[in-house]
Amino acid sequence: MNVHVESEKKPLTLDEEIENLSHEDLLEITQSSLRRLIAADPLLRDLPVDVTGEEVLAQIAVAQGQSITVIVTRYSESPLNVVISQKGTTVLDLKKAIRRTFTLKQERQRIKTKISWRYIWRTYHLQNVESGRVMKDDKKEVSEYGIVNRSEIRFVKKLRKESDRSETC
Repeated sequence: MNVHVESEKKPLTLDEEIENLSHEDLLEITQSSLRRLIAADPLLRDLPVDVTGEEVLAQIAVAQGQSITVIVTRYSESPLNVVISQKGTTVLDLKKAIRRTFTLKQERQRIKTKISWRYIWRTYHLQNVESGRVMKDDKKEVSEYGIVNRSEIRFVKKLRKESDRSETC
């Protein structure tokens, strides 16, 4: 008697399927899932496709009222939205956040221009557009200069002999 037994293939579990995927496949699945999640969520919709974890957390903190968005206007460039903590943020902290946000924007646009931030901060102050107040003291909190959510700030050229006025740039 000749018995023919077919070997039954057991379906793979999800873990086994994932293990069989290449790194590139996993990366594509993750990115496409992230794009769908961001597009579907009104809170995250404005974030870029290649969003970082820090950006997601910052956006959530803004929605929860723990952080604020400051709009940095730069001469003829598009405005730069910078997220900072609502409480205890100093002018120096704001400058660091501007640097991080600008650097990330340049990386996304694949711009390799080197920025001398030392030169920028030696040459320019930040100014609250609404109140006209110039942020000269790095140790003061930004709230002391009237910075609130959606405040607009700009760079103003320092004068050689510091006075209460600064030239607008």
